[in-house]
Amino acid sequence: MATISQKLPDTFSIEAYGKTFSLRPVNYPDDMSLLYKWMHAMHVVDQWQLHLPIGQLKAHFEKMLADDHQRLYIISCDDKPIAYTEIYEAYRDRLARYYNAKKSDMGWHILLGSTELAGVGYLKPTGMLVHEFIFQNTKAKKIVAEPDKNIRLYSWLANSFAYKVQRYIKMPEKEAALYFCYKDDLYESRGYKDFYQNSVKKRTKGEKQKKDEKQS
Repeated sequence: MATISQKLPDTFSIEAYGKTFSLRPVNYPDDMSLLYKWMHAMHVVDQWQLHLPIGQLKAHFEKMLADDHQRLYIISCDDKPIAYTEIYEAYRDRLARYYNAKKSDMGWHILLGSTELAGVGYLKPTGMLVHEFIFQNTKAKKIVAEPDKNIRLYSWLANSFAYKVQRYIKMPEKEAALYFCYKDDLYESRGYKDFYQNSVKKRTKGEKQKKDEKQS
């Protein structure tokens, strides 16, 4: 019987800020040079701790891809790869050791690949892409996350999109903030509503500009 993760679609996309944000499965071994580059980026090393020699990194991803409680995806903006995400079933994940997980709970990790992406507005649309993907394609009522409690960026994003800290948990590699994000709360959150209002405004403005250029 196929698992929840195995039933997830191979592709998904949303429109935001006049751009198309999409995801597709990691293509092994073709994506390894890209993943190797990202895992060795300075802003990624401390958090992911996967700055390994290429052979060891390939072995890691072979194990990850063989694990049927998760799916690994590359996220693109207008067909340019910008991020890597892991979407997993929390009930079957090691995270279930730290809280009473429900079988429908889903979780995710994300890595923005390039330092050039920092501060240019990619975190919100990539995050929204993953949220919409999970809630539209699974029976999840709740998404869980366990980032390092010292990473302020996640607390800012969490506050905008209805993630609430349940408690702090000591994991082997970090002290994590255990977040819950309920589906109904997400759709009522300030961040969700602002995101779609702003992206629609920017898309409309861009479409008007293109139309004016054609007419001139």
